[in-house]
Amino acid sequence: MGSRFFIAPEQLEAFEAAARSGSFSAAARSLGKAQSTVSGLISNLEIDTGLNLFDRSGREPKLTAQGRSLLHDVRSLLNSYSRFDAKSRSLNAGLEEALTIAVDESAIELKLLTQSLKSFYEEFGTVSVTLLHASGESAAILVREGKADIGIVPSQSDYPEDFDFRGVGNGSFVLVAGKSHALSTLDTVRIQDLHNHLHLRISTSSDTTSMPKNDLGDRIWYLESCTLLMTMLTAGLGWASTPLHIARPHIDSGAIKILDTDFQLTSPPYCTDIIWSRRKALGTAGERLIDEISHVLSSEAMEPA
Repeated sequence: MGSRFFIAPEQLEAFEAAARSGSFSAAARSLGKAQSTVSGLISNLEIDTGLNLFDRSGREPKLTAQGRSLLHDVRSLLNSYSRFDAKSRSLNAGLEEALTIAVDESAIELKLLTQSLKSFYEEFGTVSVTLLHASGESAAILVREGKADIGIVPSQSDYPEDFDFRGVGNGSFVLVAGKSHALSTLDTVRIQDLHNHLHLRISTSSDTTSMPKNDLGDRIWYLESCTLLMTMLTAGLGWASTPLHIARPHIDSGAIKILDTDFQLTSPPYCTDIIWSRRKALGTAGERLIDEISHVLSSEAMEPA
């Protein structure tokens, strides 16, 4: 059985810095160490491994074939050391190891959510994030059951007693149909006109909170996917009342049209809430993510339309 040896991270850092910079003196400057210290670390690494990592016969040391062969593995090890160090410091500081977020697409524009998550990642890169698609009340169920730490949902009239929530934004619904749909040819759409055509609604089998309560169609199809809803509308199949941020790209492209009505279908704006359970206190990362989403949505609201 071969002898074992311990390789210190400082030895690997010195080796990688010398390989990257091309000299021991440059490596010493980049590491903030004396050149003799760097040379000693590399020499000890060669002794411990039994390998000649640098050819010192010339003016500047050059990697040997053995050194080049190890360089990629050394960099991988150093990256692992860095991740371990960052993770251990985060855990000691009370930072969550992971966050699970249940997102209702009707509650927040995904572009703005992504912007929030990008800023969050820059500050909390060690925290693993899982995003779950959840429509309306199903997000609250996931939070209540401990399967999600945070929910992003359209505002509800009340929440369970053990829930906390924060209002972070608002939006409005628009009544739309595909440009080729019969309703789009009408100058003014009446309630009776809606009854004559297929009504598409975003909902789960147990939840109708994510859309207005009133059913204005005799024939209703329920969908869980906003993408599928827009595809069906674009194809001229049915009409829908949908959050403006979901419909806007398709309205701008001319694929669907906002219908002019002689009545008010909803009472805009609706609000967006972030919810979490008091049974499982949020840590630094969860609280910071809520702040970041609030900041992004409030900044968006202040921008001129």
